[in-house]
Amino acid sequence: MKKISLIIFLPLVFLLTIHGKKSERPNIIFILADDLGYGDIGAFGQKKIKTPALDKMAEEGLVFTQHYAGGPVCGPSRACLMTGLHQGHGYIKGNPGGMDERETLREKDTTIAELLQKSGYETACIGKWGLGKPGSTGYPLNKGFDYFVGYATHIAAHNYYPGRLCKNEGFLELEAGTYSHDVFTEEAIGFIERDHQKPFFLYLAYTIPHGPYNPPDIMPYESEEWPDKAKKYAAMVTRMDRDIGKILKLLADKGLDKNTLVIFTSDNGPQSTYENGENETMVFFDSNGPLCGIKRDVLEGGIRVPYVAWWPHRIKAGICEAPTAFQDFMPTACELASIKPLAHIDGLSMVPLFFDQDENFTGHEMMYWEFIRMGGKSQGSRQGALDAKNNIKAVRYGTKGVVQLYFLNEDISEANNLSRKFPEIAKQMKDYMDSVRTESKLWPIPERGWIAPDIR
Repeated sequence: MKKISLIIFLPLVFLLTIHGKKSERPNIIFILADDLGYGDIGAFGQKKIKTPALDKMAEEGLVFTQHYAGGPVCGPSRACLMTGLHQGHGYIKGNPGGMDERETLREKDTTIAELLQKSGYETACIGKWGLGKPGSTGYPLNKGFDYFVGYATHIAAHNYYPGRLCKNEGFLELEAGTYSHDVFTEEAIGFIERDHQKPFFLYLAYTIPHGPYNPPDIMPYESEEWPDKAKKYAAMVTRMDRDIGKILKLLADKGLDKNTLVIFTSDNGPQSTYENGENETMVFFDSNGPLCGIKRDVLEGGIRVPYVAWWPHRIKAGICEAPTAFQDFMPTACELASIKPLAHIDGLSMVPLFFDQDENFTGHEMMYWEFIRMGGKSQGSRQGALDAKNNIKAVRYGTKGVVQLYFLNEDISEANNLSRKFPEIAKQMKDYMDSVRTESKLWPIPERGWIAPDIR
Protein backbone atom coordinates (compact mmCIF):
# COMPACT_ATOMS: atom_id res chain seq x y z
CA MET A 1 0.00 0.00 0.00
CA LYS A 2 1.34 3.43 -0.95
CA LYS A 3 0.45 5.90 1.75
CA ILE A 4 2.12 8.79 3.44
CA SER A 5 2.61 7.97 7.11
CA LEU A 6 0.93 10.11 9.74
CA ILE A 7 1.37 8.48 13.17
CA ILE A 8 2.18 4.84 13.75
CA PHE A 9 1.20 2.49 16.57
CA LEU A 10 -0.81 5.05 18.51
CA PRO A 11 -4.25 4.27 19.87
CA LEU A 12 -7.17 5.75 17.97
CA VAL A 13 -8.29 7.81 20.94
CA PHE A 14 -4.95 9.63 20.77
CA LEU A 15 -5.22 10.05 17.03
CA LEU A 16 -8.48 11.89 17.60
CA THR A 17 -6.78 14.26 20.04
CA ILE A 18 -5.38 17.69 19.30
CA HIS A 19 -2.96 19.46 21.63
CA GLY A 20 -3.58 16.81 24.29
CA LYS A 21 -7.30 17.53 24.39
CA LYS A 22 -9.87 14.99 23.22
CA SER A 23 -11.73 16.13 20.11
CA GLU A 24 -15.45 16.54 19.80
CA ARG A 25 -17.29 14.16 17.54
CA PRO A 26 -16.71 15.33 13.98
CA ASN A 27 -19.17 16.74 11.51
CA ILE A 28 -19.51 14.46 8.48
CA ILE A 29 -20.26 15.62 4.95
CA PHE A 30 -20.72 12.95 2.28
CA ILE A 31 -20.82 14.34 -1.27
CA LEU A 32 -22.05 11.92 -3.92
CA ALA A 33 -21.85 12.57 -7.66
CA ASP A 34 -24.22 10.75 -10.03
CA ASP A 35 -22.70 8.70 -12.88
CA LEU A 36 -19.23 10.29 -12.56
CA GLY A 37 -16.60 7.99 -14.03
CA TYR A 38 -13.39 6.88 -12.35
CA GLY A 39 -11.41 9.03 -14.79
CA ASP A 40 -13.65 12.11 -14.89
CA ILE A 41 -11.67 14.33 -12.50
CA GLY A 42 -8.09 15.51 -12.78
CA ALA A 43 -6.85 13.74 -9.67
CA PHE A 44 -7.84 10.43 -11.26
CA GLY A 45 -6.37 11.13 -14.68
CA GLN A 46 -8.79 13.45 -16.50
CA LYS A 47 -7.01 15.65 -19.06
CA LYS A 48 -9.80 17.77 -20.56
CA ILE A 49 -12.38 18.58 -17.89
CA LYS A 50 -11.29 21.22 -15.37
CA THR A 51 -11.78 20.15 -11.73
CA PRO A 52 -9.45 22.40 -9.69
CA ALA A 53 -11.39 22.22 -6.41
CA LEU A 54 -11.60 18.43 -6.39
CA ASP A 55 -7.97 18.17 -7.46
CA LYS A 56 -6.98 20.39 -4.53
CA MET A 57 -9.18 18.34 -2.22
CA ALA A 58 -7.39 15.21 -3.43
CA GLU A 59 -4.00 16.86 -3.04
CA GLU A 60 -4.82 17.75 0.57
CA GLY A 61 -6.74 14.56 1.37
CA LEU A 62 -6.44 10.80 1.28
CA VAL A 63 -7.12 9.35 -2.17
CA PHE A 64 -8.50 5.82 -2.38
CA THR A 65 -7.63 4.17 -5.69
CA GLN A 66 -9.60 0.95 -5.13
CA HIS A 67 -12.90 2.15 -3.74
CA TYR A 68 -16.11 0.52 -4.95
CA ALA A 69 -19.67 1.76 -5.24
CA GLY A 70 -22.45 -0.33 -3.76
CA GLY A 71 -23.66 -1.33 -7.22
CA PRO A 72 -23.44 -0.48 -10.91
CA VAL A 73 -26.66 1.60 -10.83
CA CYS A 74 -28.16 4.26 -8.56
CA GLY A 75 -30.68 2.50 -6.31
CA PRO A 76 -28.72 -0.42 -4.89
CA SER A 77 -25.56 1.65 -4.67
CA ARG A 78 -27.24 4.30 -2.52
CA ALA A 79 -29.03 1.66 -0.44
CA CYS A 80 -25.68 0.01 0.27
CA LEU A 81 -24.21 3.36 1.30
CA MET A 82 -27.04 4.05 3.72
CA THR A 83 -27.47 0.55 5.21
CA GLY A 84 -23.98 -0.97 5.16
CA LEU A 85 -25.26 -4.05 3.28
CA HIS A 86 -23.87 -5.08 -0.12
CA GLN A 87 -26.20 -6.07 -2.94
CA GLY A 88 -26.27 -9.71 -1.97
CA HIS A 89 -27.72 -8.96 1.46
CA GLY A 90 -29.48 -5.65 0.82
CA TYR A 91 -33.20 -5.35 0.11
CA ILE A 92 -32.86 -2.99 -2.87
CA LYS A 93 -30.91 -4.96 -5.45
CA GLY A 94 -31.53 -2.93 -8.59
CA ASN A 95 -33.41 -0.18 -10.42
CA PRO A 96 -36.74 -1.50 -11.73
CA GLY A 97 -37.28 1.61 -13.84
CA GLY A 98 -40.25 3.02 -11.95
CA MET A 99 -41.14 3.80 -8.37
CA ASP A 100 -42.49 0.68 -6.70
CA GLU A 101 -41.83 -1.35 -3.56
CA ARG A 102 -38.51 -2.58 -4.90
CA GLU A 103 -37.10 0.95 -4.65
CA THR A 104 -38.30 1.66 -1.11
CA LEU A 105 -36.36 1.03 2.07
CA ARG A 106 -38.49 -0.78 4.63
CA GLU A 107 -39.09 0.24 8.22
CA LYS A 108 -36.66 -2.44 9.39
CA ASP A 109 -33.86 -1.22 7.08
CA THR A 110 -31.71 0.91 9.40
CA THR A 111 -29.65 3.71 7.85
CA ILE A 112 -26.52 5.45 9.07
CA ALA A 113 -28.60 8.64 9.31
CA GLU A 114 -30.88 6.96 11.85
CA LEU A 115 -27.92 5.89 13.96
CA LEU A 116 -26.33 9.33 13.86
CA GLN A 117 -29.64 11.08 14.55
CA LYS A 118 -30.31 8.91 17.60
CA SER A 119 -26.82 9.66 18.90
CA GLY A 120 -27.39 13.43 18.77
CA TYR A 121 -26.38 14.47 15.27
CA GLU A 122 -28.31 16.99 13.19
CA THR A 123 -28.94 15.33 9.85
CA ALA A 124 -29.77 16.61 6.39
CA CYS A 125 -30.24 14.97 3.00
CA ILE A 126 -29.98 17.35 0.06
CA GLY A 127 -30.22 16.20 -3.55
CA LYS A 128 -31.20 12.85 -5.01
CA TRP A 129 -32.55 10.28 -2.58
CA GLY A 130 -34.21 7.54 -4.65
CA LEU A 131 -34.94 5.15 -1.76
CA GLY A 132 -38.54 6.02 -0.93
CA LYS A 133 -41.21 8.43 -2.18
CA PRO A 134 -43.21 10.78 0.10
CA GLY A 135 -45.37 8.86 2.54
CA SER A 136 -43.37 5.65 2.26
CA THR A 137 -41.26 3.93 4.90
CA GLY A 138 -38.17 4.85 2.87
CA TYR A 139 -38.73 8.61 2.69
CA PRO A 140 -35.72 10.53 4.14
CA LEU A 141 -37.66 11.92 7.10
CA ASN A 142 -38.50 8.33 8.05
CA LYS A 143 -34.90 7.20 7.61
CA GLY A 144 -33.07 9.44 10.04
CA PHE A 145 -32.94 12.82 8.33
CA ASP A 146 -34.18 15.95 10.09
CA TYR A 147 -34.20 17.94 6.88
CA PHE A 148 -34.67 17.00 3.23
CA VAL A 149 -34.69 18.99 0.01
CA GLY A 150 -34.43 17.19 -3.29
CA TYR A 151 -35.76 14.42 -5.48
CA ALA A 152 -37.41 11.50 -3.74
CA THR A 153 -37.33 9.21 -6.80
CA HIS A 154 -34.87 8.38 -9.57
CA ILE A 155 -37.28 9.30 -12.34
CA ALA A 156 -37.97 12.75 -10.89
CA ALA A 157 -34.22 13.38 -10.74
CA HIS A 158 -33.95 13.11 -14.52
CA ASN A 159 -35.28 16.68 -14.78
CA TYR A 160 -32.80 19.43 -13.86
CA TYR A 161 -35.51 22.12 -14.21
CA PRO A 162 -38.33 20.55 -12.19
CA GLY A 163 -40.42 23.55 -11.09
CA ARG A 164 -40.48 22.21 -7.55
CA LEU A 165 -38.60 19.82 -5.28
CA CYS A 166 -39.58 17.83 -2.25
CA LYS A 167 -38.93 19.70 0.99
CA ASN A 168 -39.58 17.85 4.22
CA GLU A 169 -43.28 16.95 4.20
CA GLY A 170 -44.12 19.38 1.40
CA PHE A 171 -42.52 21.05 -1.60
CA LEU A 172 -40.09 23.83 -2.46
CA GLU A 173 -41.49 25.82 -5.37
CA LEU A 174 -38.87 27.04 -7.85
CA GLU A 175 -38.87 29.88 -10.35
CA ALA A 176 -39.02 28.83 -13.99
CA GLY A 177 -35.57 28.01 -15.34
CA THR A 178 -34.04 27.22 -11.94
CA TYR A 179 -31.31 24.59 -12.23
CA SER A 180 -31.81 22.12 -9.39
CA HIS A 181 -28.09 21.55 -8.83
CA ASP A 182 -27.68 25.21 -7.88
CA VAL A 183 -30.50 24.85 -5.36
CA PHE A 184 -28.74 21.91 -3.76
CA THR A 185 -25.56 23.94 -3.35
CA GLU A 186 -27.46 26.86 -1.82
CA GLU A 187 -29.26 24.50 0.57
CA ALA A 188 -26.02 22.78 1.56
CA ILE A 189 -24.33 26.11 2.27
CA GLY A 190 -27.36 27.24 4.26
CA PHE A 191 -27.31 24.07 6.33
CA ILE A 192 -23.59 24.41 7.10
CA GLU A 193 -24.02 28.07 8.05
CA ARG A 194 -26.67 27.31 10.67
CA ASP A 195 -25.76 27.75 14.31
CA HIS A 196 -25.32 24.06 15.06
CA GLN A 197 -25.44 23.12 18.72
CA LYS A 198 -24.68 19.51 17.86
CA PRO A 199 -22.42 17.77 15.34
CA PHE A 200 -24.03 17.41 11.93
CA PHE A 201 -24.22 14.89 9.11
CA LEU A 202 -24.87 16.26 5.63
CA TYR A 203 -25.57 13.84 2.80
CA LEU A 204 -25.21 15.96 -0.35
CA ALA A 205 -26.26 13.80 -3.29
CA TYR A 206 -25.72 15.84 -6.44
CA THR A 207 -27.35 14.70 -9.70
CA ILE A 208 -24.43 15.87 -11.84
CA PRO A 209 -23.29 14.51 -14.27
CA HIS A 210 -26.29 12.21 -14.85
CA GLY A 211 -28.15 12.99 -18.08
CA PRO A 212 -29.74 14.93 -19.59
CA TYR A 213 -26.83 17.18 -20.49
CA ASN A 214 -28.53 20.57 -20.41
CA PRO A 215 -26.70 22.92 -18.00
CA PRO A 216 -27.53 26.66 -17.87
CA ASP A 217 -24.28 27.43 -19.73
CA ILE A 218 -21.21 25.69 -21.08
CA MET A 219 -18.60 27.80 -19.30
CA PRO A 220 -15.62 27.57 -19.52
CA TYR A 221 -15.76 25.45 -22.66
CA GLU A 222 -17.48 27.84 -25.10
CA SER A 223 -14.50 28.09 -27.43
CA GLU A 224 -13.47 24.45 -27.37
CA GLU A 225 -13.77 22.60 -30.66
CA TRP A 226 -15.56 19.69 -29.05
CA PRO A 227 -18.88 17.98 -29.75
CA ASP A 228 -21.77 19.95 -28.26
CA LYS A 229 -22.68 17.18 -25.82
CA ALA A 230 -19.07 16.99 -24.62
CA LYS A 231 -19.06 20.72 -23.83
CA LYS A 232 -22.25 20.35 -21.83
CA TYR A 233 -20.99 17.32 -19.94
CA ALA A 234 -17.72 19.03 -19.06
CA ALA A 235 -19.56 22.19 -17.99
CA MET A 236 -21.72 20.15 -15.62
CA VAL A 237 -18.72 18.49 -13.97
CA THR A 238 -16.87 21.80 -13.66
CA ARG A 239 -19.98 23.44 -12.19
CA MET A 240 -20.14 20.73 -9.54
CA ASP A 241 -16.43 21.17 -8.88
CA ARG A 242 -16.89 24.91 -8.48
CA ASP A 243 -19.65 24.42 -5.93
CA ILE A 244 -17.74 21.83 -3.95
CA GLY A 245 -14.95 24.40 -3.81
CA LYS A 246 -17.42 26.86 -2.29
CA ILE A 247 -18.34 24.35 0.39
CA LEU A 248 -14.73 23.57 1.29
CA LYS A 249 -13.91 27.29 1.46
CA LEU A 250 -16.92 27.89 3.70
CA LEU A 251 -15.74 25.18 6.08
CA ALA A 252 -12.27 26.75 6.21
CA ASP A 253 -13.63 30.29 6.67
CA LYS A 254 -15.82 29.17 9.59
CA GLY A 255 -13.05 27.09 11.13
CA LEU A 256 -15.16 23.96 10.70
CA ASP A 257 -12.57 22.21 8.56
CA LYS A 258 -10.66 21.25 11.70
CA ASN A 259 -13.51 19.04 12.85
CA THR A 260 -15.31 18.10 9.66
CA LEU A 261 -14.69 15.01 7.54
CA VAL A 262 -15.66 15.52 3.89
CA ILE A 263 -15.92 12.54 1.57
CA PHE A 264 -16.37 12.78 -2.19
CA THR A 265 -17.23 9.90 -4.51
CA SER A 266 -19.64 8.72 -7.23
CA ASP A 267 -22.54 6.27 -7.13
CA ASN A 268 -21.35 4.12 -10.07
CA GLY A 269 -19.44 4.30 -13.33
CA PRO A 270 -19.97 6.73 -16.22
CA GLN A 271 -23.31 6.94 -17.94
CA SER A 272 -24.02 4.55 -20.81
CA THR A 273 -25.88 6.88 -23.15
CA TYR A 274 -25.26 5.79 -26.72
CA GLU A 275 -25.45 7.76 -29.94
CA ASN A 276 -24.58 6.31 -33.35
CA GLY A 277 -23.54 3.06 -31.72
CA GLU A 278 -21.15 4.43 -29.14
CA ASN A 279 -21.04 6.54 -26.03
CA GLU A 280 -19.33 9.53 -27.60
CA THR A 281 -19.04 11.57 -24.40
CA MET A 282 -17.61 8.75 -22.32
CA VAL A 283 -15.14 7.84 -25.05
CA PHE A 284 -14.23 11.50 -25.69
CA PHE A 285 -13.25 12.09 -22.06
CA ASP A 286 -12.00 8.55 -21.36
CA SER A 287 -14.36 8.62 -18.39
CA ASN A 288 -13.54 5.14 -17.13
CA GLY A 289 -9.78 5.71 -17.39
CA PRO A 290 -7.85 2.40 -17.44
CA LEU A 291 -10.94 0.38 -16.50
CA CYS A 292 -13.20 -1.76 -18.66
CA GLY A 293 -16.94 -1.22 -18.46
CA ILE A 294 -19.42 1.54 -17.68
CA LYS A 295 -22.59 2.06 -15.67
CA ARG A 296 -24.63 -1.17 -15.44
CA ASP A 297 -21.49 -3.32 -15.69
CA VAL A 298 -20.02 -5.32 -12.82
CA LEU A 299 -16.68 -4.87 -14.56
CA GLU A 300 -14.37 -2.39 -12.82
CA GLY A 301 -15.51 0.57 -14.91
CA GLY A 302 -19.06 0.17 -13.64
CA ILE A 303 -18.29 -0.08 -9.94
CA ARG A 304 -14.83 1.34 -9.13
CA VAL A 305 -15.23 5.03 -8.35
CA PRO A 306 -13.08 8.02 -7.36
CA TYR A 307 -12.98 8.52 -3.59
CA VAL A 308 -11.35 11.25 -1.52
CA ALA A 309 -11.44 11.70 2.27
CA TRP A 310 -10.58 15.28 3.30
CA TRP A 311 -10.08 16.34 6.89
CA PRO A 312 -7.38 19.00 7.35
CA HIS A 313 -5.21 18.65 10.44
CA ARG A 314 -6.46 15.08 11.00
CA ILE A 315 -6.07 13.02 7.83
CA LYS A 316 -2.72 13.55 6.18
CA ALA A 317 -2.49 13.68 2.39
CA GLY A 318 -1.61 10.46 0.63
CA ILE A 319 -2.77 7.53 -1.46
CA CYS A 320 -4.46 4.40 -0.13
CA GLU A 321 -4.68 1.28 -2.27
CA ALA A 322 -6.74 -0.83 0.14
CA PRO A 323 -9.93 -2.21 -1.47
CA THR A 324 -12.86 -0.46 0.24
CA ALA A 325 -16.52 -0.01 -0.60
CA PHE A 326 -19.77 1.86 0.12
CA GLN A 327 -20.78 -0.60 2.84
CA ASP A 328 -17.79 0.67 4.83
CA PHE A 329 -19.30 4.11 5.34
CA MET A 330 -21.71 3.06 8.08
CA PRO A 331 -19.10 1.49 10.40
CA THR A 332 -16.67 4.32 9.61
CA ALA A 333 -19.15 7.02 10.58
CA CYS A 334 -20.18 5.02 13.63
CA GLU A 335 -16.62 4.76 14.91
CA LEU A 336 -15.98 8.48 14.40
CA ALA A 337 -19.23 9.30 16.19
CA SER A 338 -18.58 6.81 19.02
CA ILE A 339 -21.59 4.70 18.06
CA LYS A 340 -21.79 0.94 18.14
CA PRO A 341 -22.43 -0.20 14.54
CA LEU A 342 -25.06 -2.76 13.62
CA ALA A 343 -23.89 -6.34 13.99
CA HIS A 344 -25.18 -7.71 10.70
CA ILE A 345 -23.65 -5.26 8.21
CA ASP A 346 -21.07 -6.11 5.54
CA GLY A 347 -18.84 -3.07 6.00
CA LEU A 348 -15.57 -2.45 7.81
CA SER A 349 -14.51 0.79 9.45
CA MET A 350 -12.07 2.77 7.33
CA VAL A 351 -10.91 4.81 10.34
CA PRO A 352 -7.65 2.84 10.67
CA LEU A 353 -6.86 3.73 7.06
CA PHE A 354 -7.65 7.39 7.70
CA PHE A 355 -5.14 7.50 10.54
CA ASP A 356 -2.40 5.24 9.17
CA GLN A 357 -3.32 2.35 11.46
CA ASP A 358 -3.42 -0.06 8.52
CA GLU A 359 -2.58 -3.06 10.68
CA ASN A 360 -6.02 -2.63 12.27
CA PHE A 361 -7.84 -2.85 8.93
CA THR A 362 -8.31 -6.51 8.09
CA GLY A 363 -9.72 -5.95 4.63
CA HIS A 364 -12.73 -7.63 3.05
CA GLU A 365 -12.47 -11.34 2.57
CA MET A 366 -14.83 -10.96 -0.39
CA MET A 367 -16.86 -8.20 -2.05
CA TYR A 368 -19.99 -8.57 -4.20
CA TRP A 369 -22.07 -6.72 -6.85
CA GLU A 370 -24.79 -7.57 -9.33
CA PHE A 371 -26.89 -6.09 -12.10
CA ILE A 372 -30.43 -7.19 -12.97
CA ARG A 373 -32.55 -6.04 -15.95
CA MET A 374 -31.83 -5.66 -19.64
CA GLY A 375 -32.53 -9.34 -20.28
CA GLY A 376 -30.61 -10.95 -17.51
CA LYS A 377 -28.21 -10.75 -14.63
CA SER A 378 -24.52 -10.25 -14.10
CA GLN A 379 -22.58 -10.87 -10.91
CA GLY A 380 -19.16 -9.74 -9.80
CA SER A 381 -17.02 -10.53 -6.79
CA ARG A 382 -13.44 -9.90 -5.75
CA GLN A 383 -11.12 -10.70 -2.94
CA GLY A 384 -10.57 -7.63 -0.81
CA ALA A 385 -7.78 -8.51 1.60
CA LEU A 386 -4.80 -6.19 1.84
CA ASP A 387 -2.35 -8.82 0.61
CA ALA A 388 -1.35 -7.74 -2.89
CA LYS A 389 -1.87 -11.30 -4.13
CA ASN A 390 -5.52 -11.27 -3.09
CA ASN A 391 -6.90 -9.19 -5.93
CA ILE A 392 -8.84 -11.83 -7.83
CA LYS A 393 -12.00 -10.63 -9.58
CA ALA A 394 -14.74 -12.89 -10.92
CA VAL A 395 -17.57 -12.00 -13.31
CA ARG A 396 -20.39 -14.10 -14.74
CA TYR A 397 -23.54 -13.39 -16.73
CA GLY A 398 -26.47 -15.40 -15.38
CA THR A 399 -26.33 -18.33 -12.99
CA LYS A 400 -25.60 -20.64 -15.94
CA GLY A 401 -22.87 -18.36 -17.20
CA VAL A 402 -19.19 -19.30 -17.24
CA VAL A 403 -17.12 -17.58 -14.55
CA GLN A 404 -14.55 -15.16 -15.90
CA LEU A 405 -11.48 -14.66 -13.74
CA TYR A 406 -9.12 -11.68 -13.66
CA PHE A 407 -6.06 -10.80 -11.57
CA LEU A 408 -6.48 -7.05 -11.10
CA ASN A 409 -2.95 -6.15 -10.06
CA GLU A 410 -1.70 -7.42 -13.44
CA ASP A 411 -4.83 -6.77 -15.49
CA ILE A 412 -6.78 -3.73 -14.30
CA SER A 413 -8.72 -3.59 -17.59
CA GLU A 414 -9.98 -7.18 -17.17
CA ALA A 415 -8.75 -8.21 -20.60
CA ASN A 416 -7.21 -11.60 -19.79
CA ASN A 417 -9.66 -14.25 -18.54
CA LEU A 418 -7.69 -16.79 -16.47
CA SER A 419 -10.54 -19.11 -15.46
CA ARG A 420 -9.20 -22.01 -17.53
CA LYS A 421 -5.75 -21.59 -16.05
CA PHE A 422 -7.09 -21.52 -12.48
CA PRO A 423 -10.24 -23.69 -12.48
CA GLU A 424 -10.19 -24.27 -8.71
CA ILE A 425 -10.18 -20.54 -7.98
CA ALA A 426 -12.94 -20.03 -10.54
CA LYS A 427 -15.04 -22.66 -8.76
CA GLN A 428 -14.41 -21.02 -5.38
CA MET A 429 -15.62 -17.68 -6.75
CA LYS A 430 -18.65 -19.37 -8.36
CA ASP A 431 -19.54 -21.04 -5.07
CA TYR A 432 -19.30 -17.70 -3.30
CA MET A 433 -21.60 -15.98 -5.81
CA ASP A 434 -24.06 -18.87 -5.50
CA SER A 435 -24.16 -18.62 -1.72
CA VAL A 436 -23.82 -14.93 -0.89
CA ARG A 437 -27.16 -13.72 -2.16
CA THR A 438 -30.25 -13.42 0.05
CA GLU A 439 -33.22 -14.81 -1.86
CA SER A 440 -35.63 -12.19 -3.17
CA LYS A 441 -39.02 -12.64 -4.82
CA LEU A 442 -38.77 -9.08 -6.07
CA TRP A 443 -35.40 -9.68 -7.70
CA PRO A 444 -35.34 -13.27 -9.05
CA ILE A 445 -32.11 -14.65 -10.47
CA PRO A 446 -32.26 -15.42 -14.21
CA GLU A 447 -30.14 -18.20 -15.64
CA ARG A 448 -28.89 -16.21 -18.59
CA GLY A 449 -27.35 -12.78 -18.35
CA TRP A 450 -27.03 -9.71 -20.50
CA ILE A 451 -23.51 -9.36 -21.90
CA ALA A 452 -22.12 -5.88 -21.40
CA PRO A 453 -20.62 -3.86 -24.28
CA ASP A 454 -16.86 -4.33 -24.46
CA ILE A 455 -15.78 -0.73 -23.95
CA ARG A 456 -12.22 -0.36 -22.74
